[in-house]
Amino acid sequence: MNRIPVHMKTVMHQKKPYFIKIRALLIKCGVRPLMHKNGRIVGGKGATFGEWPWQVLVRESTWLGLFTKNKCGGVLITSKFVVTAAHCQPGFLANLVAVFGEFDISGELESKRSITKNVKRVIVHRHYDAATFANDLALLELESPVSFDTHIVPICMPQDNEDFTGRMATVTGWGRLKYGGGVPSVLQEVQVPIIENPVCQEMFQTAGHAKTILSSFLCAGYANGQKDSCETELLVMRRSGLESRSGLLRVGFT
Repeated sequence: MNRIPVHMKTVMHQKKPYFIKIRALLIKCGVRPLMHKNGRIVGGKGATFGEWPWQVLVRESTWLGLFTKNKCGGVLITSKFVVTAAHCQPGFLANLVAVFGEFDISGELESKRSITKNVKRVIVHRHYDAATFANDLALLELESPVSFDTHIVPICMPQDNEDFTGRMATVTGWGRLKYGGGVPSVLQEVQVPIIENPVCQEMFQTAGHAKTILSSFLCAGYANGQKDSCETELLVMRRSGLESRSGLLRVGFT
């Protein structure tokens, strides 16, 4: 839990100062302070600002920082660490930067500005396999902590061995709106069901793909391919009034 500084106002009354508390906000994981309610990526729709405050945009900085490009998505878990996919690696002579509180990547028109932090270290899962995408997870360690705010909040981590099968989840990110299409400027979201891995494997085979669905994978989407993820996106599940990270999505199919 991270406390945002309390704004105080000094009032003079009969020559004795006293303080009035204007605002105090406690930030804890999995809450969305800017949302009044609790509550394409292929087939998706535009999100609203502050709806997914743990969403991170990972960018690649090249040529001494003169050029940057969007690399992948990630999720904020603490003030110093972001979870992303292991295949999200910087290219030769390039560095990664993490952007927090981002919504519309085409400009800075949001009510609150995004914050960019340099990535100090990429910690890839020791058993990551680039050929099969097994253990496709990595931690990004920031050079300095990011300050939490109403539009920058860490997500909760799921319970060990928690079974999500049959439940609905939300995929968020700046993935393409359709296969072969362009990248949206506004953060996208889409609801997808979590499906059993054998069913997922059968769906891939029916679609003509030889992809092997490993036991460690978490499958989400529809057989008709109308709603899913074709790039690295964040998969979020709602549990006990809080949002928790279920996984990172990489492979989609039509």
